[in-house]
Amino acid sequence: MSKALLAAATLALHVAVAHAASPSIDEHLSPGGARFVLASVPEAEDLVIQVAWPVEWAVDRIVNQVTPILATTSQFASGAEGHHPGDFFDLLEDAYAEARLTVDQDFAYGTLLSPLGDAEDVLAAVNAHLRTPRFDRVWFRRYRDSFSDFLEEKQHDPSTLAYDAIYWAAFGDHPFRRTAVFRDLDAARNVARSDLASWAAATYTSAPHALIVAGDVDAVTAGRLVDLLLHGLPGKPVPPATHPVGVPKGGRVLIHAPDAEDSYAAIIGAVTVPGEWPRHHDGFIQWTLSHSGGGILNEAVRGSLRAAYFIEAEVGVFHYDSHFLLIHGSVDTAKVSAAVEDLLQVYDKYTKSPSIEGMEQFRSRTQETLKRTRSDPVELSIAALRAVLRGHDVSVTLERLASAEWLTPEVVRDRVGEGYPDAGDLLVVVVSPDADALPGACVIEAPKEVLECDLK
Repeated sequence: MSKALLAAATLALHVAVAHAASPSIDEHLSPGGARFVLASVPEAEDLVIQVAWPVEWAVDRIVNQVTPILATTSQFASGAEGHHPGDFFDLLEDAYAEARLTVDQDFAYGTLLSPLGDAEDVLAAVNAHLRTPRFDRVWFRRYRDSFSDFLEEKQHDPSTLAYDAIYWAAFGDHPFRRTAVFRDLDAARNVARSDLASWAAATYTSAPHALIVAGDVDAVTAGRLVDLLLHGLPGKPVPPATHPVGVPKGGRVLIHAPDAEDSYAAIIGAVTVPGEWPRHHDGFIQWTLSHSGGGILNEAVRGSLRAAYFIEAEVGVFHYDSHFLLIHGSVDTAKVSAAVEDLLQVYDKYTKSPSIEGMEQFRSRTQETLKRTRSDPVELSIAALRAVLRGHDVSVTLERLASAEWLTPEVVRDRVGEGYPDAGDLLVVVVSPDADALPGACVIEAPKEVLECDLK
């Protein structure tokens, strides 16, 4: 072979090896008929599985809102057919594996991380706890009492009171409001083991809305593991629930909490749901407003006014189809009014002329994070799960993760102008021991009374 041909063959081999070692994402069907997404990550040591089952508890007036919380936090701990309470944690520890269940207003999520060699044993135990949970009486009481104690401690926390009022303002008496701020001690104390068992049996099916497998496995192996996870679960799929869109009305409210040590301010407004994911523009906007104790909001209120220790701005999620901007933090009671005015003025100025200072730094840092994400089965599985749950084309997930170059000043300005609320449309909720801390506000004693305020 000539040197030229040898060089060409060597180059072709390098290209082929590089291509073969690249992550990929595609959809498959398991032998048992379950749809799943395989995120292939060559040379990954661990297997990661993400599952999402739709839930309806947020729109069901009958379901005790504490039930899904206790069910998901205790199900793996409190035993199953063939497994004594607590044994599953010993199995996980011996295998250097992790498994957990969580829930929000949209879905119940299952997350598993395991070395490939132990994946089958761990999945078999997970399946048993999903299919035949015991909810052992002793463990149930332990979790219920612990959660009740937690609720009791948080009952009069200023941030809890503020968020409770926000959800009353956004959703009124709709049952969705109950799922966000847990303040019903009676619900926690009166929940029964049978409630947990009934909810779990209705939730975990063999037809989840999304299932992601990530790791160094082929489609055949992944399909077999998927069927092992879902074996014996009810086959009836549950459609995603339709949730109300939360739109807090603008205005000013003060919750008088005489026993509070500090004042707490929460400023909120509706944000349109972005069509892209990852949402780098929202990340940059939040970074500009408040980052690591800095940002333009902290410069004004923390730095110049010295009225707060830390102000945070974030884009939050009522649910997948309803997002909001939240600016919040504890503030000096003597400076509440000045702090609120400064926050609104700074935000108003920003929406009229969004700052792009630091964009290159943010984009560079984001680019490094994305590079790690592409080769990390945990991060890649989360990105794929988000794409599926948001109705995005999962096949372009890697492309979206490949670069943050599309983040430009024009993109940020368009996002702020089209998607973020005007300062005059924001709802300001202050919780304070001083009933006169926010002149002109509607003063109430309990969060529900926000419905009696004249909000616009």
